[in-house]
Amino acid sequence: MGIDKLISISVVLSVSTGQLPKVLKFVRVAQLQLIKESQASKWGRPLLLPT
Repeated sequence: MGIDKLISISVVLSVSTGQLPKVLKFVRVAQLQLIKESQASKWGRPLLLPT
């Protein structure tokens, strides 16, 4: 089972049970967390070659 089928099944289930707004909110929060964690300020100091 591919990820596409899994996403399709979960969307159909969330729509049929009326949980789509909760699922969308969960996805948005996860996206924001991913963006926040990938900011350059968390990368640390660059390794520079000696001159």
